[in-house]
Amino acid sequence: MNLATDQRRATDRHWWDPAGIAQRLGGITDIGVSITGLVALFMMILYLINIVQPERAGIYLWASVFHFLGALAVLVLVLIKGDNFPLWVAYLGVLTELISFVYYVAFTTNHEQVVLRLQEFPLIALYLSWLFPVWLTRLSIYPTMLFTTVYAVFFGPAVGTEHSQTLLNIAGLTFFTFLSITVGTFVRRRFEQGTEIDALTGALNRNGLSLRGEPALARALRSSLPITVALIDLDGFKQINDSQGHEAGDQVLVNLVANWKQATRKSDLVCRLGGDEFVLVFPNTGLDDAQKLLGRTQTASQYLWSYGLAQAITGDNLSTMILRADRAMFENKRGRSERI
Repeated sequence: MNLATDQRRATDRHWWDPAGIAQRLGGITDIGVSITGLVALFMMILYLINIVQPERAGIYLWASVFHFLGALAVLVLVLIKGDNFPLWVAYLGVLTELISFVYYVAFTTNHEQVVLRLQEFPLIALYLSWLFPVWLTRLSIYPTMLFTTVYAVFFGPAVGTEHSQTLLNIAGLTFFTFLSITVGTFVRRRFEQGTEIDALTGALNRNGLSLRGEPALARALRSSLPITVALIDLDGFKQINDSQGHEAGDQVLVNLVANWKQATRKSDLVCRLGGDEFVLVFPNTGLDDAQKLLGRTQTASQYLWSYGLAQAITGDNLSTMILRADRAMFENKRGRSERI
């Protein structure tokens, strides 16, 4: 048996094979997918405990079975898809938990479930704020919490009983939910800064370009909308480093990125490939409009730089666009003097 055969067998392992599961889990690099898998596993255990309790019957039992199967489906999908796991599936799972929160807290007197949902809700907010845009988190969490708490306190079946919600419970829920969203959003932004942002200039790095540029390109091609990529290279950057020092060269890069960000839209991407090479991505922008924008920006700049442009065509990816932009930049650079 040769090495190629061993590798092929390792690749062909089924996802349910223990060795295959370990291999797939080890191959997941997306932290969001990893967290989703762990959350799904935890929810499976939680609902399994609910199912096996002898006093469970009727709607509570079937609800637990439904949630258990949903968590199992998410975990299986994580194992099968790995980093390609679609996060919208996780969001659907979150919605089922939010519906359960509304039902148990506002419309039942099941004290055990009410306590569980009140404890779970800030964790749902934390999970959402870590993986999804903050606007989606707030839109999902705050209206749900507001409706449920108001209804439970003033109109729910527990009003006037020993299970009625007190202002202390509501205040605690509100505080910890707000804290969870704040912490989750902060951690997410710091994580993105560490993995997607160039530390020197504040531009996107290669990873950030891939994570944000490829989806933008896919949307443009799918919608038949224009998208243009610019490759930029500084003229005479080596001379600045040699004559004025690397700190001066670093400051040039910082200033240029600031100028490009000021001249472009929020939807545009400013990325540093490395050294003095940059990529700008212009969604919903054709070649002529991008040419005019960069022409004006280049004329107003105190530094000299050359650029090339490429507009997306069918079958393109960022690499092929950058390659064409590089060729165009070479032609442009040949006609410019190398001086600052």
